[in-house]
Amino acid sequence: MEHYPSAIMDFPMNEVHEDGSITVHCSIVIGTLARHMWLPVMNNKNQAIIRPNARDISDAKMRCLVKCMALFGLGMYVYAGEDLPQKEQPVAEVKPEPAAKKPKPKKEEPTSDEPVEDYSKKESADLFREMWTGWIKVEDTEASMKSLYRSNQGTITTIQNHQPEIFEEIKKAFNDRKREIANQNQEGEG
Repeated sequence: MEHYPSAIMDFPMNEVHEDGSITVHCSIVIGTLARHMWLPVMNNKNQAIIRPNARDISDAKMRCLVKCMALFGLGMYVYAGEDLPQKEQPVAEVKPEPAAKKPKPKKEEPTSDEPVEDYSKKESADLFREMWTGWIKVEDTEASMKSLYRSNQGTITTIQNHQPEIFEEIKKAFNDRKREIANQNQEGEG
């Protein structure tokens, strides 16, 4: 959080399997990088729990979050057998430049009030489209699809206004997945 205060984490809808077990999902966006991880809700023997309770699901979400963070290399000191992260080694002192030259101003890190991504730009809109495509694949009801859309409506509107071709791809992926869910429901009833 010290380096990336505007990091975004999200827990998309849980995936409920036919046997009653559940897989949780977690997505994290840091700057222009996005990672997605999943984890079944398991007992202490690493076996899937059938019809897990809220505590089991909560614990699995936190484990999934840790796994997702590890995809960024965060917390790797734990796996190296260390209790705390190593402090950064001091950098050798640099001699000041001669007085005739002005030092270059330092680039400031974004604050938590500044957005990490500018979704009006093509690269950021493309990144969101890729994440969106992954997120909707785990949704299994029309209600969860609508909830996902509402929670990302600001970003989607920005993309619609500035990158209409990418918005059309997002909209098509959403509608295609909605149709798939409807077809699955009809097949299940028939």
